[in-house]
Amino acid sequence: MEALVTSFVLIFTSEMGDKSQLMSMAFATLFKVRTVLISIFIAALINNGMAVIFGSYITEYIPIFYIKLLAALLFLFFGISTLIEEETKQEKIKNSKYGPVATIISTYVLSEFGDKTQLAAIALTASYNSPLYILIGTTLGIFLADVLGIIVGIYFNKRIPSKYLKYLSSFIFIAFGLSTLYKLFF
Repeated sequence: MEALVTSFVLIFTSEMGDKSQLMSMAFATLFKVRTVLISIFIAALINNGMAVIFGSYITEYIPIFYIKLLAALLFLFFGISTLIEEETKQEKIKNSKYGPVATIISTYVLSEFGDKTQLAAIALTASYNSPLYILIGTTLGIFLADVLGIIVGIYFNKRIPSKYLKYLSSFIFIAFGLSTLYKLFF
């Protein structure tokens, strides 16, 4: 039980203001809240599952540089495509049954791969040797922190015109993409 509580508290507090929380807020301005919640939970479970089960072995086969590069390019693509999309196309994506889910999950998993919280999950698993408790604690910690981001996103969505939210959302994704590229190359 100590592993569960420790992993939850560590991950929840480290996610405050982190990119996944801001990303969740941005997604909440673009897609239905239910879709965002389900997608974020699935993505957090996938990401933490990889950390707990395979995390220490994956980077032996795929250099972390390429994973982070792909995440940066995905951020940039999503940010730019949101800016240049015509409103009707954006509405189709928003209302699509599979588009938002795949977009949210893939963006989230790639952006969090190799992140401090995933590395913390690997270290916690090695320290406590309680993979199930670590998986539950880290997933709940990330998910609940991201729920706070979604609540903020909903608040903004009701008070700010969608045109400006589109710009804000695009800016957040482009900023994460550029930040990731900067960290990779400088």
